[in-house]
Amino acid sequence: MGPDARGNPLEKPVEFFSDGYKLKGILELPGSGDRVPGIVLCAGYGGIKERILPDISARLAQAGYAALRFDYRGFGESEGPKDRLFPLEQVEDIRNGLTFLSGQEVVDGSRLGLFGISFGGGNAAYAAGVDGRVRSALSLVGFGNGERWLRSLRRQWEWREFLKRLERDRVRRVVEGTSEVVDRLEIMVPDPLSEKVLAEAVRAFPKAYFRLSLASAEKIIEFRPEDVVDRISPRAIVFIHAGEDDLVPADESRVMYERAKEPKRLVVLPGVTHYGVYTGEVFDRVMDLATRWYAEHL
Repeated sequence: MGPDARGNPLEKPVEFFSDGYKLKGILELPGSGDRVPGIVLCAGYGGIKERILPDISARLAQAGYAALRFDYRGFGESEGPKDRLFPLEQVEDIRNGLTFLSGQEVVDGSRLGLFGISFGGGNAAYAAGVDGRVRSALSLVGFGNGERWLRSLRRQWEWREFLKRLERDRVRRVVEGTSEVVDRLEIMVPDPLSEKVLAEAVRAFPKAYFRLSLASAEKIIEFRPEDVVDRISPRAIVFIHAGEDDLVPADESRVMYERAKEPKRLVVLPGVTHYGVYTGEVFDRVMDLATRWYAEHL
């Protein structure tokens, strides 16, 4: 399916497999009939393809890129175990998304990029570090160290108790074969503004609600995109962060930027909150930065 007769971007539902699970996605194509670069969008913490990502993919398609957004395994409409968020499995989903996208007739498989938001920003940075097919990546309000990030959301005594809880769950998994399942906000503890935004998101998109095993928390703690970002060079990565981000501190992007090699860029948007990057003039600025970055490096 290509653009319509007037050259306007078009969407089409797609599906591909990752470790045997059928993943559901949407491919948005630009108006050009030529072969174009392809960009895989990486959703955030339990994110679904219907939220936030459509605005991003629409802007990318308007700029001449094919954009694939999809549900990770176990989330949204995709197959896979529920209550489970293992970052390295999501990285594998992203890499299989790259394979699928590169096989599309309208996509130039030698020009592939990633665009990750929040948790997906960490996923995108990691995937770019381990997959040489990614020529250019963008991490928007992403994190570089799962342990440091989750710890930043808690007071010291809360963190200590959380680690004790994970240790008890580790024993339970070995003895009983099961992991305790909790509300997703018991793992990612939100600031007041984020809590309000997430509640509104669930009302608008009921599929956005999910629960997670404590085993997932352990896997998030072990996940460290900052350890592989130096492998991206000579390919490119840009980190964009909100200056007043209380959910994912801007230092997460600063550390990844410091560890990455050229070509790289760091943009911190002053006075902007975590979810403020997705709306209004700030979103326009983010997408202008993104499309100019891809134009240079894809």
